[in-house]
Amino acid sequence: MHEKYGITEADFRSAELCACPAFHPKDLGLDRSMIGAYGQDDKVCCFAQFKAETEMTDPEFTSMMVFADKEETGSDGPTGMRSVFWKDFLEDVASAWNYPIRHVLRKSLCLSCDVNAAVDPAWPEVFESRNCSYLGRGPVVSKYTGSRGKYSTNDASAETMGYLRSILDEAQVPWQVGELGRIDVGGGGTIASEISIHNLDTIDMGVPVLSMHAPMEVTSKVDDYLLYKAMKAFFTCKVPKDF
Repeated sequence: MHEKYGITEADFRSAELCACPAFHPKDLGLDRSMIGAYGQDDKVCCFAQFKAETEMTDPEFTSMMVFADKEETGSDGPTGMRSVFWKDFLEDVASAWNYPIRHVLRKSLCLSCDVNAAVDPAWPEVFESRNCSYLGRGPVVSKYTGSRGKYSTNDASAETMGYLRSILDEAQVPWQVGELGRIDVGGGGTIASEISIHNLDTIDMGVPVLSMHAPMEVTSKVDDYLLYKAMKAFFTCKVPKDF
């Protein structure tokens, strides 16, 4: 490592090292309809929203993307969503137009773009088959996450759900609702609760994933593409937020 990268033994005292699987992303399925890759949670959602945002030419509203770190370890630290860096940035922008930041947040809407658990036919007992999401049926809109029901979660309002529905239906983007497994068996969270605490309407939307957090996670190419279409519809919508 020293000959190739110039790394010395002393550098390990301050280094951040990650052991990652050595394989490249692969096409899966007889029809190659799926992608098997490491770390799709949550690179797949980051890519979809980044591509959608950068393709905007004449947006109706001001938009902002935040790529947060530490989501799997509590969202702490200066780069996690519990940090006020994003709120400080918004306050700088709002103050330039003499708007109080609390008014901007109250009139905004946030999509917490994170994956959800797809029903795994190999482990059907840990899912509610009529309530959880499936590969190939479009992005998942999650009203709430959490565990033991809706404990420790953001619970989006009916008005927020209805507003997002109107955007997706207007853009003719197929979508589904879902949750993270059976009550008292599955569960999990996102950064939505760290955002909504600031009086900012927040809702989760992402793609369903098989084998979440495994060395090889599996997503559907259809879902990945439709999430991009959904994000593009969200960024370019002309439906006013009037709730």
